[in-house]
Amino acid sequence: MPFYSHPDKHLIDHLKEVYEINKGLFNDADREVYRVLSFCHDFGKYTTYFQRHLFNKEISELSHHGFISAVFGGYVSLKLLKGVYPLYIYIAILHHHGNLDSPSEHLPKNFKEINEGDIWVLDKLNIFKKQMEDIKKNKEEIYKDYERVGLGQLFNDFLEENVEDILKEIRKIHFKLEREQNEIHYANLPYFDSALISADKLSASNTVVSDKLGVIEYEKLDNERQNRIQGKQDINGIRSTIFKSIIDGIEKNKDKSIFTITAPTGTGKTYSGFFAALKLRELLGDKRRIIYSLPFTSIIDQNYDVLEELFLKFDEYKKAKGRYLIKHHSMADVEYLDENRDYSKTQEELLIETWESGVVVTTFVQLLETLVGNRNRMLKKFISLRGSILLLDEVQAIDVKYYPLIDFIFNMAVKHLDVKIIMMTATKPAILEGACELLEGCEKYFSLFNRTKLIPRLEGISVGEFIEEFKENIKDKSYLIVCNTINQSIEIFNGLKGLDRDVYYLSTNLVPKHRRDRIIEVSERLKKGDNIILVSTQVVEAGVDFDFDVVIRDLAPLDCIIQCAGRCNRNGKKEVGEVYVYKMLDEKGELFSKHVYGNTSVNITKELIENREVIYEKDYYNLINEYFREVVKNKQKDASKGYIESIKRLNFTGEDKYVVGKFSLIENNLGYIDVFVEVDDEAVEILNRYFEILSIKNYEKRREEYLKIKNELNKYFISVPSKMFKRFEDRYGILVLPKMAIQDNYDMNTGFIRKKDETFMIF
Repeated sequence: MPFYSHPDKHLIDHLKEVYEINKGLFNDADREVYRVLSFCHDFGKYTTYFQRHLFNKEISELSHHGFISAVFGGYVSLKLLKGVYPLYIYIAILHHHGNLDSPSEHLPKNFKEINEGDIWVLDKLNIFKKQMEDIKKNKEEIYKDYERVGLGQLFNDFLEENVEDILKEIRKIHFKLEREQNEIHYANLPYFDSALISADKLSASNTVVSDKLGVIEYEKLDNERQNRIQGKQDINGIRSTIFKSIIDGIEKNKDKSIFTITAPTGTGKTYSGFFAALKLRELLGDKRRIIYSLPFTSIIDQNYDVLEELFLKFDEYKKAKGRYLIKHHSMADVEYLDENRDYSKTQEELLIETWESGVVVTTFVQLLETLVGNRNRMLKKFISLRGSILLLDEVQAIDVKYYPLIDFIFNMAVKHLDVKIIMMTATKPAILEGACELLEGCEKYFSLFNRTKLIPRLEGISVGEFIEEFKENIKDKSYLIVCNTINQSIEIFNGLKGLDRDVYYLSTNLVPKHRRDRIIEVSERLKKGDNIILVSTQVVEAGVDFDFDVVIRDLAPLDCIIQCAGRCNRNGKKEVGEVYVYKMLDEKGELFSKHVYGNTSVNITKELIENREVIYEKDYYNLINEYFREVVKNKQKDASKGYIESIKRLNFTGEDKYVVGKFSLIENNLGYIDVFVEVDDEAVEILNRYFEILSIKNYEKRREEYLKIKNELNKYFISVPSKMFKRFEDRYGILVLPKMAIQDNYDMNTGFIRKKDETFMIF
């Protein structure tokens, strides 16, 4: 009988495709490992149980193919390979349709015997024996397939092998690995796993990938950059000087692996960092993928647009955009264009999620939860990290408690995955010490600037008192007021509405569509020189290109305050911009900052600035370095230590608090739920379209149609306190604020209407 892996594909053809797709990513030794992995991973599909499941939808535990395939892969690798590879292959195959689990959960507890305590193994062995009896009935046909890929004799030998002996041998390898505790295994196992699962999905979906990443030469892009900046504002020529110094720095130090670019806000780090990566790729003489990672989706969209303006000059990019430049985050459009291929939306999604592009602009969440994680969806792009250039922008946005972990994992990537790293920031955190600074004498550039000054006002003040003080002292200038919580920001906005000038509001309390519109409108008003007021939360701290005369920031960690200062007198064309730091108190007399940041970093900030009348921009560099030294010294690092230990022991899952699979950059927002807001006719229409899509029975077609509207749908979701669930309708599992209820529950200026007694608010 013919055996199929998928309804339209013979099994042996699928196995060969999986090997062909990624074999070019390995050297000769590792390619043999990948060959075994590829040709064994779907061995269990040679049962008639699986074939009936595939074509007749018969569901049975005997149709599961993971364990029997993993044992076959383990056996073949024990015969052909040395060292730890049989363990890698066994675990990768076992979990190639799911998340990576700890090896200890799927092997005998003892490498000398299998006993009644090995419940999982014994259960699988019972199924395995029945599957093997079935395979033996068709052994001649299966032998022919495996003979075509050079594994025919090993297949025959496997039919007579004692499966328990195979498992005990693999457990013996794992026993040694546990005691070795070397991070190289963590670099290797996800790498082979990623190669398998990415190729498996590409083959299954019949997605053809170009042999070459799209690369436009440094010189061509740099000529376009120079054309675009010609005649534009350059702060006393400093941006040009910094750019040249950074490129000179990369040329002098091309043999190093970890670099930093430390430069003040507003000095063109987007261009400087990206072209440093381009120059490094050129100097190394290969076609390395550049992965540009940032903390927030709003900055990603903005910086992606800056880069795409350069790429759009070239016909090769316009013909195959996906191969040259992609944007990957949860809110991004699913768009991977190539005029030579007619990709479906699901194929485009797969190409984006496997980072099949010369330049990838993405989030820290996507990058770090691939490097530290066990989820199949994330790990399928792990393979794309090897040999890449990581461009890290504003890495200080990551929680300080993870600094040791991030430092460890980046150094591991450099050592074992041939990764090069360029970290750029205005507020250099305490990671990647010993990195090569590309901007020689970076301290002097901070001393050259006199755009802003911090003015601490830390006496303690209520929101009402602040509003009255602001009204009394307002001048003919533009103002940005940055709050710590949503309720605080709404109260201040409402208190200023009666002023004789336009007051705007911005936070995640607005649906994404309204936030984007608001940012565009405020930017245009500022460019005209209008003296507007914007009341906001932390959403403006990084990447939003605002330029106000005066910034007022409620007390927060110093790096957040410095980021806010970057929204004041950004281009240095005005008199010294004033950045006031207030200590606002809620009705209980507590700091609003406590609800968001806790105490440690805020207290350190207060101690550093409270006795200083004014702090000029030229002193920010030393101040922020002192701040990070104190924060790192005082911050608990238990999480980092726990995750590092789990990495060394390959503990992906389990009861321990810090197993790899539990790592997440986004803290669970307990007590909050996502709600769709039917704020206008377009929202109603897109939600109805979504419900129509849900009725499509075929999963592939349903997914295809969903991806077409995904980004439009996401424009209307916000997070709100879960205790308000009674306000919403439950429609097919989605909580909806219906259009008829908008007037009482959603304000077009400030967004969702919340109860006054709520204090802890996401921003």
